[in-house]
Amino acid sequence: MCIRDSGINAEYGVRLLVTRLIEMASDQDLVTLANNFILASPPGELLEVVTDVRGLLPDESILNESAPNTFREWNTDQFFEVTPSGSPHAVLITKFGEISESEYLDPKGGQVLTFDHIKQEVTGTRPISGELDEEVEPFRAQFEGSASQYLAETFENGACTVYGSQEDGTHVITVCFSSSQFNPKSLWTGRWRSYWVCKFRPGTEEVKISGNIRINVHLYEDGNVQLRAEFKKDLRSPCGPPAPCAQEALKEIGKAEQEYQLAIENLYATMGDSTFKALRRVLPVTKTKIDWDKIYTYKVADKK
Repeated sequence: MCIRDSGINAEYGVRLLVTRLIEMASDQDLVTLANNFILASPPGELLEVVTDVRGLLPDESILNESAPNTFREWNTDQFFEVTPSGSPHAVLITKFGEISESEYLDPKGGQVLTFDHIKQEVTGTRPISGELDEEVEPFRAQFEGSASQYLAETFENGACTVYGSQEDGTHVITVCFSSSQFNPKSLWTGRWRSYWVCKFRPGTEEVKISGNIRINVHLYEDGNVQLRAEFKKDLRSPCGPPAPCAQEALKEIGKAEQEYQLAIENLYATMGDSTFKALRRVLPVTKTKIDWDKIYTYKVADKK
C-alpha cells in the first residue's frame, strides 16, 4: 500500500526539484523518468498525466519514439476495457490475449481486435483463425460462462475475458477481471484487477489455481493520496467435465476475492489507530485532548 500527501509548499518544492533535475538530466534520462511517471498513472488518468509530463519537458518530442510502447505497457497492465463496435460485450486488453503489438484476442466474440494504444480504441477486427485451441475450447467456454455470472453477481460494473491454451498437454485457462469507477467530479478514481491461471489435465482430480489481485485508488481532493495494494493466492478445486470444473474453480476464486475485499475493509476500519497514527499523532501520549482554555487560565493565574 502506498499513501502520499502534499500541501502547497511541498508541491512547490517538488516542482522546483523536478525542474532542476530536468535541467541536469540527459535526454535518455528524461525519457526514462517521464515513462516511469506515465506508467504510474492512476486508472482513468493516463492522458492527464501524459499532458503534465510533456509540459515539464524542455522538448516534448523526445517521447515520440517511446510513447507507443509506454502506452501499450500501461493499457495491457491496467486490463484496459473496450467494447468493439456492434459487440454486446466488453473485452479486456491484456498481455494474456496479445497476438502482436496491436492485435488482441476476443475469444467470446470469436474475433481478433486491432487496438490503437495511443487513441485507446479499437480500429478494426478480423475473425479468429487458429488462435483458439479446439481441445481446450469446451473448458474455456464453460469457465467464461461461470466467470461472467460471477462478475454480474459481484461487481457493479466491469468486464471479464477468459483465455485458453495448452502447455505440454496441460490445459491452461486464464480468467481476467477488471472493474473501474471514475468520479472526476468528486476527485477520485479506482480500479480492481485480478487474474487467475487455472492448470489441469482432463481426467485428473484437481485444478491448480494461482491468482493475483491488484487494487489502485486515487483521491486527489486537497492533496494526492493513492492506495496501491496487491495480493497473491494459490488455490485448488476439483476437476471433472467442463461445466462442473468451471463452476468449482470460480467458486474458489470468488471466496478468495471476497476474503481479500473483507481484509481491505477491516484494514480501513483500523487504519485510524495504526497506519495514520504512525504518520501523525492524533492525541498526546495521555490519550486525552489538551484543554487549551485551562492552560490559558493557568497562565493568567501565574502572571498574577
